[in-house]
Amino acid sequence: MKMHRKRPLLLFISKNKFISVALVIFFVSLLFICNKSVWIFIQNKKVVSYQKIESVESGDKNLHIQLEIPYKADGSKNSWQESDGSWGSQYDIIIYNESDYEFLDWKLVMTVPPEGKIDSSWNATYIHENGTISATGIDPTFTKIVHRHNNVKIGYVLYTNEIMKDSNFYLTGRFIRNPLKSVSFLIALTCFAVSAIVILVSLFFYRMIRRQAAIDNEKIEGLLKLCASFIDTRDEYTKMHSTHVGLYAKKIAEEMGYDEDFQRNIYYMGMMHDVGKVLMPKEILCKAGKLTDEEWVEMRHHTTYGGEILESFNAVKGIREAALHHHERYDGTGYPDGLKGEQIPIQSRIIAVADAYDAMHTNRSYRDRLNDDVIVEELEKNEGIQFDPEVADAMLRLLKKHAL
Repeated sequence: MKMHRKRPLLLFISKNKFISVALVIFFVSLLFICNKSVWIFIQNKKVVSYQKIESVESGDKNLHIQLEIPYKADGSKNSWQESDGSWGSQYDIIIYNESDYEFLDWKLVMTVPPEGKIDSSWNATYIHENGTISATGIDPTFTKIVHRHNNVKIGYVLYTNEIMKDSNFYLTGRFIRNPLKSVSFLIALTCFAVSAIVILVSLFFYRMIRRQAAIDNEKIEGLLKLCASFIDTRDEYTKMHSTHVGLYAKKIAEEMGYDEDFQRNIYYMGMMHDVGKVLMPKEILCKAGKLTDEEWVEMRHHTTYGGEILESFNAVKGIREAALHHHERYDGTGYPDGLKGEQIPIQSRIIAVADAYDAMHTNRSYRDRLNDDVIVEELEKNEGIQFDPEVADAMLRLLKKHAL
């Protein structure tokens, strides 16, 4: 089975359910906040209206208007008749807002008798023309906004032929919704803030962990380079072989799309793939001629020796299996366990190609290095037999791009 090819951060998030849940909450709450904000913005721009014509109300049901003549201290209504027979009266107009939102930018148009004349007015700005009075709220008297579940009172003194009993009203304005007064919005905002804090703290610790891992990796790499150097000095024909295999394996992993952690680990595995050879007799390891059957049996043991040596080395996960199985063959005829296909760890399959390439590409005690055309031919010929086809294809692509 293939390893994850996710980036380290994505892998970290996918393995940490707490962060994954925090991310889901973060984006869901963010989406809700954005949608709610857009909806509120649109609603706040919408003009609503209310009409009262011949005492019949229509329009927004949260708005109401009442016209009244207030009473004087003696209990009589504040109206009087002039010497010319006309009537003067104080008229109070009360605008009620029974909604949960502020009502502002309102404008009230009311009908009055054509002969009517305004003598004085208060709490609003008035325009009197053609038998109508238009009123808008003013700031100093706090009538510009009709607060939620509240009302404002405006008024004027008007002279008419007869006392005005009622008027037709047409009111327009906008309800302003404050998202901070919405329970659902506050819950979403709280979830957003908490999840953001969780994510930021997690990213901080992730960065600290990665920094410490980088320090540890430098120490591990130094140790493994020393070990690889010791392995390679046992045979003058294979000097730098372990390092080369590690570098080639890393290149193949990169070409196949594996992440940086995987590439780094397989580089370490490549350097240590032949560690079992430190237990091999030098006369077998460095023999110039063909090995006898007995010597070949002993030579094959270097994979099991490597597995035994790396048994307790857990700084690089999978390094023991990589060393133990790097001579398995894709068709199942390899050693030591005769694993087949994807039964062989992917690290071992990659190292097998890198190992074979370096063996063909360098001089050995029993032959000179092969030219590139022959190497390409060998890789192609052994796809699906000795080598994993996907890994071999990646190596062939690198060779064609001259990337090694």
